[in-house]
Amino acid sequence: MNQDRKKIIINEILYWRKNKLLPEAYCNFLLSLYTEGEGIESTKENQKTPFVLIIVIGSLLPVLLLVTYFTEISTNLQMVLNFIFLIICILGLITQRTNSLFVHIGSIILALFILLLTANVSELIFKGQALYLIGMIFLNCIGWIFVGVILKMRYFLIAGILVSIISVVTLLNI
Repeated sequence: MNQDRKKIIINEILYWRKNKLLPEAYCNFLLSLYTEGEGIESTKENQKTPFVLIIVIGSLLPVLLLVTYFTEISTNLQMVLNFIFLIICILGLITQRTNSLFVHIGSIILALFILLLTANVSELIFKGQALYLIGMIFLNCIGWIFVGVILKMRYFLIAGILVSIISVVTLLNI
């Protein structure tokens, strides 16, 4: 077979593997078949990018907590910062949607950003009334349960159920 044709086929197989159009085992078999057992070198640069992105987005959460609870900036500015971090996290999830590790970690961080944003909104609108804050947390938990069931992310389902139980018990004690 002509080398240009082999290169095109190998690039197509790599594309299929990257976008999960074929199972990994099939792609590996086809690659070993068309490269005649030599294999291909994987680039380390592409593999490091998601981990750097995970670290960057993961570090935004402690920064947001620090800004929100330990500084004297206005609630409106806190919500704007939270919203900006939320947008960054969503963009990270969109760009790295093929990396399952990043999708799971990014989803958890996104859920925590949304929880902080709703807590800030509750604080701003309802002026620190605990009943409304617990209600907002309960609504977040319903969303987590929904995401856990629809996307089959068991940890969202478990966290949603546990925090729902805690919020209902706290609500009954008020």
